[in-house]
Amino acid sequence: SSLILDRTSLGVTKSAENNKVNLIVMGSHGVSGPKEYFVGSNTEKVVRNSNIPVLVIKDAVDSFNIDNFIFASDFSDGMVEPFKKALSFSRSMECKLHLLMVNTPNNFKPTHVAEEIVNNFLDSITEQDFDLSTYNDMTIEKGIINFSKKHGADLIGIATHGRTGLAHFFNGSISEDLVNHSATSVITFKID
Repeated sequence: SSLILDRTSLGVTKSAENNKVNLIVMGSHGVSGPKEYFVGSNTEKVVRNSNIPVLVIKDAVDSFNIDNFIFASDFSDGMVEPFKKALSFSRSMECKLHLLMVNTPNNFKPTHVAEEIVNNFLDSITEQDFDLSTYNDMTIEKGIINFSKKHGADLIGIATHGRTGLAHFFNGSISEDLVNHSATSVITFKID
């Protein structure tokens, strides 16, 4: 893995791709309020545009240790490749990977349905067993943040669509919101 330093988000993603980097590491304090909606942070733009996983470290640390890594997903078919990348990352970091599905009022699944979805998803990918939690909250972002705080996560993993333009404006991005609002470090994996 490598650390890329550049003043522009486009420079970061281009440099990473040109140098065949397998991980972009950035720091972020996040943004909020009107600035978030009109400008966005450089980190947010890198998360949106990068095909390479982006690790966003939220606090100044002397050493970055990951013991408890939470991967949040809906575990649909499109999440296979991001999950494989998260699984590979967790193995390389030798950390515990915990799977999370967030229930919201608009998309609620009973526990037995959520477990069936995740088990079917995992059957074709790995034989490894994982802890799975379903967590109920008003939004997916709040669910991920609240669950991560409650369980002392060192890192949150999530897939990103990399939407731009009107698609981004209307659909938003949970991964970019997490980068801005989470006090816990976040790693994003692009959906192919």
